Amino acid sequence: TETARRLERIELRSVEDLRNLPENVVAFSPETERMNKELKEFLYHHLYRHPRVIRMQKKAEWVITRLFEAYVEEPAQLPLGVQRRAEEEGDLHRVVCDYIAGMTDRFALQEYAKLFDPHERV
Repeated sequence: TETARRLERIELRSVEDLRNLPENVVAFSPETERMNKELKEFLYHHLYRHPRVIRMQKKAEWVITRLFEAYVEEPAQLPLGVQRRAEEEGDLHRVVCDYIAGMTDRFALQEYAKLFDPHERV
Protein backbone atom coordinates (compact mmCIF):
# COMPACT_ATOMS: atom_id res chain seq x y z
CA THR A 1 0.00 0.00 0.00
CA GLU A 2 0.99 3.62 -0.40
CA THR A 3 1.17 4.20 3.35
CA ALA A 4 3.42 1.18 3.91
CA ARG A 5 5.70 2.33 1.08
CA ARG A 6 5.99 5.79 2.63
CA LEU A 7 6.69 4.37 6.09
CA GLU A 8 9.55 2.26 4.71
CA ARG A 9 11.06 5.31 3.02
CA ILE A 10 11.24 7.52 6.13
CA GLU A 11 13.02 7.14 9.43
CA LEU A 12 10.88 8.18 12.37
CA ARG A 13 12.36 8.52 15.83
CA SER A 14 9.85 10.86 17.40
CA VAL A 15 6.51 12.56 16.99
CA GLU A 16 8.43 15.72 16.04
CA ASP A 17 10.01 13.85 13.12
CA LEU A 18 6.53 12.96 11.94
CA ARG A 19 5.28 16.54 12.29
CA ASN A 20 8.25 17.91 10.33
CA LEU A 21 7.77 15.67 7.30
CA PRO A 22 7.07 17.57 4.06
CA GLU A 23 4.27 15.19 3.04
CA ASN A 24 1.59 13.09 4.72
CA VAL A 25 2.57 9.56 5.66
CA VAL A 26 -0.92 8.13 5.23
CA ALA A 27 -2.12 8.50 1.66
CA PHE A 28 -3.98 6.82 -1.16
CA SER A 29 -2.06 5.30 -4.02
CA PRO A 30 -2.18 7.42 -7.19
CA GLU A 31 -4.75 5.03 -8.70
CA THR A 32 -6.99 5.12 -5.61
CA GLU A 33 -6.60 8.90 -5.46
CA ARG A 34 -7.74 9.14 -9.10
CA MET A 35 -10.76 6.89 -8.45
CA ASN A 36 -11.62 8.87 -5.30
CA LYS A 37 -11.54 12.13 -7.25
CA GLU A 38 -13.68 10.61 -9.99
CA LEU A 39 -16.23 9.38 -7.43
CA LYS A 40 -16.38 12.80 -5.72
CA GLU A 41 -16.99 14.55 -9.05
CA PHE A 42 -19.74 12.08 -9.96
CA LEU A 43 -21.46 12.46 -6.58
CA TYR A 44 -21.20 16.24 -6.71
CA HIS A 45 -22.85 16.48 -10.13
CA HIS A 46 -25.35 13.61 -9.88
CA LEU A 47 -26.30 13.59 -6.20
CA TYR A 48 -25.35 16.67 -4.18
CA ARG A 49 -26.35 19.14 -6.90
CA HIS A 50 -29.40 17.20 -8.11
CA PRO A 51 -32.46 19.51 -8.24
CA ARG A 52 -34.50 17.30 -5.89
CA VAL A 53 -31.70 17.20 -3.34
CA ILE A 54 -31.28 20.98 -3.50
CA ARG A 55 -35.04 21.44 -3.09
CA MET A 56 -35.07 19.24 0.02
CA GLN A 57 -32.01 21.04 1.38
CA LYS A 58 -33.76 24.41 1.02
CA LYS A 59 -36.85 23.05 2.76
CA ALA A 60 -34.72 21.76 5.63
CA GLU A 61 -33.00 25.14 5.95
CA TRP A 62 -36.42 26.82 6.07
CA VAL A 63 -37.71 24.50 8.81
CA ILE A 64 -34.57 24.81 10.94
CA THR A 65 -34.49 28.59 10.60
CA ARG A 66 -38.18 28.92 11.57
CA LEU A 67 -37.72 26.60 14.56
CA PHE A 68 -34.72 28.60 15.75
CA GLU A 69 -36.54 31.92 15.41
CA ALA A 70 -39.66 30.62 17.16
CA TYR A 71 -37.75 29.18 20.12
CA VAL A 72 -35.58 32.27 20.56
CA GLU A 73 -38.57 34.60 20.27
CA GLU A 74 -40.59 32.58 22.79
CA PRO A 75 -38.42 30.22 24.86
CA ALA A 76 -41.50 29.00 26.75
CA GLN A 77 -42.19 26.82 23.69
CA LEU A 78 -39.09 24.77 24.52
CA PRO A 79 -39.28 21.69 26.75
CA LEU A 80 -38.81 22.54 30.43
CA GLY A 81 -35.39 20.87 30.63
CA VAL A 82 -34.13 22.92 27.70
CA GLN A 83 -35.55 26.09 29.24
CA ARG A 84 -33.72 25.34 32.51
CA ARG A 85 -30.48 24.72 30.66
CA ALA A 86 -30.84 28.05 28.83
CA GLU A 87 -31.39 29.84 32.16
CA GLU A 88 -28.45 28.09 33.83
CA GLU A 89 -26.03 28.65 30.96
CA GLY A 90 -27.28 32.11 30.05
CA ASP A 91 -26.89 31.49 26.31
CA LEU A 92 -30.30 30.91 24.78
CA HIS A 93 -29.02 30.91 21.20
CA ARG A 94 -26.44 28.17 21.91
CA VAL A 95 -28.96 26.04 23.80
CA VAL A 96 -31.55 26.37 21.02
CA CYS A 97 -28.90 25.44 18.44
CA ASP A 98 -27.96 22.37 20.46
CA TYR A 99 -31.61 21.40 20.91
CA ILE A 100 -32.33 21.65 17.18
CA ALA A 101 -29.08 19.87 16.28
CA GLY A 102 -30.22 16.90 18.38
CA MET A 103 -33.52 16.57 16.50
CA THR A 104 -34.17 13.86 13.96
CA ASP A 105 -35.66 14.99 10.66
CA ARG A 106 -39.01 13.54 11.64
CA PHE A 107 -39.06 15.24 15.03
CA ALA A 108 -38.05 18.61 13.52
CA LEU A 109 -40.94 18.35 11.05
CA GLN A 110 -43.34 17.42 13.85
CA GLU A 111 -42.18 20.39 15.92
CA TYR A 112 -42.53 22.67 12.90
CA ALA A 113 -46.09 21.44 12.35
CA LYS A 114 -46.96 21.96 16.03
CA LEU A 115 -45.63 25.51 15.94
CA PHE A 116 -46.91 26.68 12.56
CA ASP A 117 -49.75 24.46 11.28
CA PRO A 118 -53.04 25.77 12.71
CA HIS A 119 -54.67 22.36 12.18
CA GLU A 120 -51.96 20.40 13.99
CA ARG A 121 -52.66 19.32 17.55
CA VAL A 122 -50.27 20.84 20.05
